[in-house]
Amino acid sequence: MPLCAGVLILFALARPSIGRGHNRWLDWLLAACLIGAAAQLVPLPSAIRDRLSPNASAVDRALALAAAPERREATPLSLDPEATAWALALGAIYIGVFWCARAIYARGGVRTTVRMIALTGLALTTLVAVQRATSPKLLYWIWQPLSAGASPYGPFVNRNGLAGWLAMAVPLAIGYALARRASRPPAVGGVAARLAELDATQLLLGGSACLMMGGLLGSLSRGGIFGGAAGLVVFVALVQSRRTEGRAAAGAAAAVAATVAIAAMYANLGALALRMQETTELGEWGRRAIWRDTAAMIRDFPLTGVGAGAFERGMLVYQSGSRHFFFNHAHNEYLQIAAEGGLLVGIPAALAAMAAVVAIARRLRADQSAMFWIRAAAVGGIVAVAVQSLFDTGLRTPANGVLFAVITAIALHERSHDGNRRDRRAR
Repeated sequence: MPLCAGVLILFALARPSIGRGHNRWLDWLLAACLIGAAAQLVPLPSAIRDRLSPNASAVDRALALAAAPERREATPLSLDPEATAWALALGAIYIGVFWCARAIYARGGVRTTVRMIALTGLALTTLVAVQRATSPKLLYWIWQPLSAGASPYGPFVNRNGLAGWLAMAVPLAIGYALARRASRPPAVGGVAARLAELDATQLLLGGSACLMMGGLLGSLSRGGIFGGAAGLVVFVALVQSRRTEGRAAAGAAAAVAATVAIAAMYANLGALALRMQETTELGEWGRRAIWRDTAAMIRDFPLTGVGAGAFERGMLVYQSGSRHFFFNHAHNEYLQIAAEGGLLVGIPAALAAMAAVVAIARRLRADQSAMFWIRAAAVGGIVAVAVQSLFDTGLRTPANGVLFAVITAIALHERSHDGNRRDRRAR
């Protein structure tokens, strides 16, 4: 609720332009996603509901505690309307943050935002290290998570949420540090001369990137680590494709390699190796079993889905294995969107993703300033989440969803002339 209120205030202050300019198709497709989720809450006569979602009545009967009446009143498409309403609100928050951030960054402030993300990451990894050492079962040393088997990582209920946030933040810190270097004349001399030119902000960014990378490796989240690695590779590739000077591309690769090497000194590589050996996760509670049961749900609800946020209720029926553990998420964001939204939400979501890719590529080609480094870093963060989403549903954690909206706005924003001047002053 505080997040909802904050976004409403931000919306009133930023007054973003929606559905105009180069990003108009993306804006309308994002709005279509929200409209599709909202349509799942509209009460429909039973005949229409059964035609659109033939298996919904069977699931309702299986979950009913009492016998269902023969003549039912109008019922929404969603199997869990309350969960769908919350999911709709959360989706609106993410999209609202994206629109507001994009409008703000047109006037400047990208570098300030990245500095604050780096500082937050520095504080976050320190908090996680202390909390894991002193109170590994409680959130902020006080609250017991609702799930009895939860293992909190600072403010995150599980390792995957923390890893997703760090995988997005690490490339940003590296990209901004390199952007500051690229905006200055080349240093005369060797390595010592270049090191002497490092300022306090670059040292802060570099230290934060190393500590966050250490936190990412220490989380032992396989999806997060794979995603973080993919994001950094894409960042270096983008720099190499654009910055044809050998020193620029080599500098980006060296910065990434140094960050990983320093972070690895603080990670438990033995435990990490054991986690990586379990990647396939066979068995009745592994990801393959979850994906198999999710696929069955998708086949039964192809058009309208079970309802945004209603995966957990639907899986009460579709989980086929042992019930010692309950599958409350699909552990694959794309499968969960297909299960919850069907074609009703899935088609506009896929088209919005394609529109975003086209728009980001256009902005990268057009940017000839040092901001290119930060844009490329933001793209690396987006790729990190896209890869992690093959194994987890980390974006459903509000902290991760908001950061994803912010970095997407960084990658897509178009700066005004006033914004250019303000951004140069903020370097």
